Amino acid sequence: GPEFSFRHLLELELHHFSDDVYDIVDQSVKESKIEAKLEGIRKTWSKMTVDFDNNREDCPLLADLSEVLERLESDSLEMLSMTSQGRFIEFCKQTVDEWSEKLQTVDSVLQVWRKFQTNWCRLEPIFMQSDDIRSQLPEDSKRFEMLDNSWKDLMMEASRSSLIVEICTADGRAQTLEDITDALDTCERSLNDYLEQKKKAFPRFYFVANGALLDILSNGNTPLKVAEYLGDVFDGIRTLDFSKDPVMGRVACGHCAKDGEFVPWPADPGSFVLEGPVEQYLAGLESHIRLALREILEQARTSAESWELGDRPRETWLDDYCAQLSLLATQVIWTEETTRAFEDMEAGSETAMRDYKRVNDDRIDKLIRRVQRESNKELRTKVITIITIDVHSRDVIESFVLQKVNEANDFRWGSQLRFYWTVYPPGSTLVSFTPPQQKTCLIKICDWATCYAYEYIGNVGRLVITPLTDRCYITLTQALNLCLGGAPAGPAGTGKTETTKDLSRALGLPIVVFNCSDQMTYQTTAQIFMGLAQVGAWGCFDEFNRISIEVLSVVSTQYKSVLDAIRANSKTFLFVDEELRLVKTVGAFITMNPGYAGRTELPENLKALFRSVAMIVPNLKFICENMLMSEGFTNARLLAHKFVTLYSLSKELLSKQMHYDWGLRAVKSLLRQARQA
Repeated sequence: GPEFSFRHLLELELHHFSDDVYDIVDQSVKESKIEAKLEGIRKTWSKMTVDFDNNREDCPLLADLSEVLERLESDSLEMLSMTSQGRFIEFCKQTVDEWSEKLQTVDSVLQVWRKFQTNWCRLEPIFMQSDDIRSQLPEDSKRFEMLDNSWKDLMMEASRSSLIVEICTADGRAQTLEDITDALDTCERSLNDYLEQKKKAFPRFYFVANGALLDILSNGNTPLKVAEYLGDVFDGIRTLDFSKDPVMGRVACGHCAKDGEFVPWPADPGSFVLEGPVEQYLAGLESHIRLALREILEQARTSAESWELGDRPRETWLDDYCAQLSLLATQVIWTEETTRAFEDMEAGSETAMRDYKRVNDDRIDKLIRRVQRESNKELRTKVITIITIDVHSRDVIESFVLQKVNEANDFRWGSQLRFYWTVYPPGSTLVSFTPPQQKTCLIKICDWATCYAYEYIGNVGRLVITPLTDRCYITLTQALNLCLGGAPAGPAGTGKTETTKDLSRALGLPIVVFNCSDQMTYQTTAQIFMGLAQVGAWGCFDEFNRISIEVLSVVSTQYKSVLDAIRANSKTFLFVDEELRLVKTVGAFITMNPGYAGRTELPENLKALFRSVAMIVPNLKFICENMLMSEGFTNARLLAHKFVTLYSLSKELLSKQMHYDWGLRAVKSLLRQARQA
């Protein structure tokens, strides 16, 4: 009491028992701290509330729990610390055990609750509002209805109280959540199996997000709504032309690109009727667009004869055809004319190649003059794209003249991408995307050949082709010839990904670019390879060495099974215990920035599946000359030389401060303004 003093301590002779007193006092202090902490936790959690989101009248939902979970984590650690105190909690062990169990229950229930709510919100509109899913998965739809009713009853009951401990520890609450979670997992597995069937029927669905895919499937009977998602399925297409059936949208007669280009389909193959299951008519649409593009290419190739006859100059001829096929027809004509020049030289005409070089110069000058007076953005882009490839074609012919290349079997001619309009070679194992009896575009480079794939890409530009690009094309195509993937490696800004994409555009192949990260799993990569193999598309894995080493080890097995099937010339193959069809144009390309922190060294068995390509800083002179020509400068070669000399001197002589940038991006930014100047 208050009258207790130091005299009483001396009378008790406690100083003779100092060790015992110390132990008793120490235990008392610790028990006091534990008691205070326990009381604080008990008071906090006895009054801890949880908020509900009442935006839905039929089912209140848990609101944001971030503060609750943060406090739960810290208090759970405190309780864990208390239970390790041994003899110091004997006086309140029952209370400690009680609240430790309550907090563990709250933690486990909230984890299940939050996960279930997230999945329920995602799946509820699918199973409850999608007629397609309800008809295709009737048993799982009934199962979902039952768990949906249980979930709503649970949430209505829980929302009557706001105390979180009371809500989470209610009798049977944890068991009810476990039961409906198991039912929901069963529904989700059935849904994934259903989506997998749809993906196999139309493999481009592998590259569509599940949300968009479900929208496509649920609106399969309404092509106008499905058309809104065509950009997710076909990289270059935004929508279809339904002018023949604007109300129902059942009949399409053309397609529109994302950049605004419109391509009407010719009379043969004509219009396309979108009916039946959505995956079937989308697969039919894919084939129909390829046939339409082949027919337009044939018309462009035939009408190109008017160049020589003088009936229609080339610079206006290209107005009649979309950018992709205008360029392709130009490349076919260039290949034929170059071959003819070689034949003339072998027949004794020594100036045939020099004369053809002048023809190339004249055609480029006319296109440049067209750019100078053209204000239509779409047409300018088309002309600039053709100029870009024309300049490279002109440079190839010029190198033949300077190096006195006289024979068509010379490697310097064989190492170029050559485009031939011919009948599909009898007995060939090449993949043809058009009927074998019709002529198609055959592409050759060195001893590798492929048929043009007629994937619509839109009115997009093409990269300036430098000697580095040529060598990269040779290496990547020879990798495919050896049934390997390609691995461009080099510093940032050297065009690893863009060169791969540009080659796929030149071949008319679809390409999908994946930005890799350490979050990718072997299931993710399996889905990607399943899609690529069945579509026959290329996959470009950007920053591939950011994937974790454990996943990379599995990727090597996955991709090896694809390559083995290509070598065996199989039409189907076994992949992850499933039999898939194989389109042999499939290819995988990985890009890496060596030496960066956080990058994984590739396993040796994975390195062996890819042919490496060393990418270096591109030649600015070629790029400057090409861009200046594209902006309407006829004396672009002299201007490019001056420009590169100025930038090179500036880079060497000026200081290395951050605001000085003499790289490729700065050059391109300045040259884009050249026309306005």
